[in-house]
Amino acid sequence: MKGYAGAVTTQTTDAVRDRAEVLLGLLGHDGTDADAGIKKLSIRLRRLANHIDRELRRELAGRGIEVWEIEVLLSLSRAPGGRLGAGDLLRGSQVTAGAITNRVARLETQGLVRRDVDPSDRRQVLVTLTPAGQQRADCILAINTTAERRLLGHAGQAAVERMSEDLRNLLLAIEGPATDEHAYEPCTVHR
Repeated sequence: MKGYAGAVTTQTTDAVRDRAEVLLGLLGHDGTDADAGIKKLSIRLRRLANHIDRELRRELAGRGIEVWEIEVLLSLSRAPGGRLGAGDLLRGSQVTAGAITNRVARLETQGLVRRDVDPSDRRQVLVTLTPAGQQRADCILAINTTAERRLLGHAGQAAVERMSEDLRNLLLAIEGPATDEHAYEPCTVHR
């Protein structure tokens, strides 16, 4: 990837191939067809996401924290008053309603969240972060930041900023701009 200087290699040569190029070759592509660049980008993004996920899971497991706690606890820690409706948690997590219910129940058993009936709509449940939950969220955020820095720091600050901007532009083309400050705005494809 030209323009991404730093600790990462900036040129692809026949002698130095990455896993995306190897996988493309195994799929029968010589890397010159029109879709080769898109396929390599897709493979690289998935591989990078897997590296980040594995590193984070390893770090969290050492402290007895499960990855799914990130979504719930960090979502609540960013919410006004540390409180969200169960529906907001559901939209943000992209799991089933039953999974959110189980996750919230497990966190409540540990004293990390509290569930209350929404006084304005008794059919709804509000989930509130407890002080112990806030401490856990802070710990998770620090672990997450360390894992990301460990992996992505290999590229150097300027390269990270350029890649982040390129991915921002790609996501804006796919999803469109955020229309409000709600963290759980549904991702829609704009064509």
